[in-house]
Amino acid sequence: MELIERATTVLPDLDDEPNHLDHETATTAAIDAWWALSQAPTLAWPSAAPMTTDQTRELAEAIADFVLVVTQAILNAASKSTDPGDRVACLQAAHHAGRLHAALK
Repeated sequence: MELIERATTVLPDLDDEPNHLDHETATTAAIDAWWALSQAPTLAWPSAAPMTTDQTRELAEAIADFVLVVTQAILNAASKSTDPGDRVACLQAAHHAGRLHAALK
């Protein structure tokens, strides 16, 4: 969510039609989403109570599933980008996300 927040902050500089998107609302929503997730007890660091092996495995699987969704979005962004540097960065990020996914499985 933090990356999405950072990405939305540059939208006003990139948009040729300033009234096309509600940039302020998008950035605020991204910030709110980040804060909402930061309140999840399971994601608190360090955890208040130790997790069982099964709970840890379930959390790792949920994170791995989330990584796949994010990777698909990154690959979609790469396919739509006209900047070669952006495409390379997206493909590198997708590669690392794939390694992350494999490590969590």
